[in-house]
Amino acid sequence: MVNTELLKKHASQYKITKDTAGEYHKQLFTLHPELAQFYDAEDIDPDSITKVRSKVHHAWAAGTSVFFQKLLKGEEFCCTAYSDVGFPMKEFNKVGDAFLAAMEKNAGGVTAEQKKEWEELFKKAYADMKTWGWY
Repeated sequence: MVNTELLKKHASQYKITKDTAGEYHKQLFTLHPELAQFYDAEDIDPDSITKVRSKVHHAWAAGTSVFFQKLLKGEEFCCTAYSDVGFPMKEFNKVGDAFLAAMEKNAGGVTAEQKKEWEELFKKAYADMKTWGWY
């Protein structure tokens, strides 16, 4: 059973601002460059992503944040942050390390207990997506 209270508290420490909004995608494209193609970002240097201040980019991060908040609350949701941009759901299992790297940088770090619980949440989410026929 995932300790959602611990994760909610940890997630609340990450404030999405124009300076932090791009960190998740910077980490995602650095750790998994093959995934940038799904965002038409394969020609963008991941280090430049955090300097982008456009509303579109901020919306990406906000959409991702909503997605994870709904996971934490156990709510039903429609995945708009991934499948609607052409991101194959079978690749979702690759986003956890990028998420944790962004949390490490902008949420005051990640303890061993937090990491274990986040990894369990991602594992559960990925398994659930398969049972729902999303991939």
